[in-house]
Amino acid sequence: MRTNYAPVLLMALALPGTLFSQWVTKPSAQFPQAIRATQPHHPPLEDGARDGGDIVWSEDFANGLAGNNPSGAWTTDGANGNIWRFNTNAPRGAYTPTNQRIQSTTFSNGFAKFASDSANCTWAGNTPTALPTSEFTSWEGSLVSPTIDLSATPYVEIEFQQRSRFCCGDSPFFLEVSTDGGSTWPTAILTNEGLPTNQDPTFTETRRFNITQAISGDPSNVKIRFRHSSDAGTSHYFWQVDDIKIIELNSTDVRMTGSGTNFWDLAAAATYDSLPYTVFPYSQLRPMGLNMTVLNNGSVELTNLTANFKVERGTDVILDQDQNVDALSPGEIRTIFVDPGFTPPAEEGTYDLSTMISADGDLTPDDNSGMGSFKVHPSYYGRDGGTATSIFEDGDGSGSEFVLGNMFHAAYDDMLYAIAVAFNTGSEEGVLIRGQLLDANQSDFPVIENTDEYSIEPGQVNAVGGSNFVIMEFNPPVQLTAGMDYMAAVQCFGNARVSSNGSSPAQTSFIFYDNGTGPTWFYTTQTPMVRMVVGDDINVGLTDVVENAGTSLGQNMPNPTRDQTNIAYSLDDAAKVSFEVRDMSGKLVMAQNLGSMPAGQHRIQLDTRTLGEGVYFYTMTADEVRLSKRMTVIR
Repeated sequence: MRTNYAPVLLMALALPGTLFSQWVTKPSAQFPQAIRATQPHHPPLEDGARDGGDIVWSEDFANGLAGNNPSGAWTTDGANGNIWRFNTNAPRGAYTPTNQRIQSTTFSNGFAKFASDSANCTWAGNTPTALPTSEFTSWEGSLVSPTIDLSATPYVEIEFQQRSRFCCGDSPFFLEVSTDGGSTWPTAILTNEGLPTNQDPTFTETRRFNITQAISGDPSNVKIRFRHSSDAGTSHYFWQVDDIKIIELNSTDVRMTGSGTNFWDLAAAATYDSLPYTVFPYSQLRPMGLNMTVLNNGSVELTNLTANFKVERGTDVILDQDQNVDALSPGEIRTIFVDPGFTPPAEEGTYDLSTMISADGDLTPDDNSGMGSFKVHPSYYGRDGGTATSIFEDGDGSGSEFVLGNMFHAAYDDMLYAIAVAFNTGSEEGVLIRGQLLDANQSDFPVIENTDEYSIEPGQVNAVGGSNFVIMEFNPPVQLTAGMDYMAAVQCFGNARVSSNGSSPAQTSFIFYDNGTGPTWFYTTQTPMVRMVVGDDINVGLTDVVENAGTSLGQNMPNPTRDQTNIAYSLDDAAKVSFEVRDMSGKLVMAQNLGSMPAGQHRIQLDTRTLGEGVYFYTMTADEVRLSKRMTVIR
């Protein structure tokens, strides 16, 4: 039976000092990314020409908009360019605490900032008050450099320090380059790639971008601008920029700019097969697109390049492969894939990827490596990082409904036994939840099948760093068809907080809620901890899936039970252990204190003859760790 719901989700920006929830982004076209040519405009330097590393242009904003550089004053542009400010004060607003100031090298003499949160406030003296959310504005404003003549050094990179935070759309922070006096800006580079929505880095970043190709049209007539783009649909929080340098490149320098276990491109992908999955079940193991992205960050053609891919599980080397790479022109970026492909073995564990690129005469080999990791599990299929770092919630605690899920690809026919979801502290006890399998091939994501309804019980939620998953079973299991895409989702009928960890590519993780104009689907770039549980045998997926901090709790056997049932558990370290059983209302119906137990595998027998027919939750407490699972008693 298929049922569609109209859930509501009211999210909130983070007040200073509070745990924040995640806003989401309505599906939309991607914002234009950097345009990178593959051939240089200028010929390579002749042998014997001087090498790079020299700073050929710089700005530290000691003189504010007037500039402290060789070329002249800065200007502002765009409808809201006047939001750009120059001083030593931290950004401030209703949602921005005053301790988030950039710690750049020269912050004490001033820096540039675009305080979008501040601009979305009313002010009474020094006190900011947020405007109503319906009045939040996604600002448009640029900080534009004077004209810079780089004709004597056309092979350069730009470096700057920044601190940024954004909410609640895509990142709006772009470095753009013009070679026609600012008439056009064909190159747009996202400056904080990899930073999730609504998260402030606790450090000041140094970002570097090769602009050799970007200035090749006319290196004597270069302008750069730092643009806060209204197209991103983002109203908050801030962008702080300082200590800009344009640096001449070394003649010979290969740089690794990215490394991954899979490579997925929204514009080119026909399925969700190559998403960056973090956990593969045995039944879905397949060739992986291990890759590295490399840049010729020098001024001469690079030759004799070798790419190395290595995969290790603990001390075991699973793959160690060298492959030759064709020559790279100056400024050229290329993604290299492992060849032949790599399929992990069906052996449980964490697999660590290390990548390396080398070239003849490389003058800076310290930026030639990358890394990644993934896990293989008997039954879990996941995309999250495994431990709770952030949350999705209904926001105002009013009992609103929402649906939240991730896209998955079934490479082979399989059986889906359950949806696994991690919940955070702050979830209301007794809130009804259920797992859903949704059709990813239709725009409204209709329901294929629902699990039974469950409720959030004590001991099932996670603090930050926790990894306790609630298992919601399909009865009967659902057939997955090879080659098809699906969404694994959780439907929450009240005040629930779903854990998240990781960044999702656009249009691959979704949420259904009412943003004030009616319920609809939105995508989010934060990865909810919602997984599939698949495999050939239901016991493989559901026996030992609850674990945290080296402590694991098994499924009771038999389940359902009439008289007695056995529960296995394990401890990495000695701990004080107790068990309790609660009914669906949360009432305590059974408790046992086992005292101090040594590290190792253990088993407890529960006498269920005094329990009435129904569903119960049993919880084990081992020192500070609490783990729970569901059992059924029949008569």
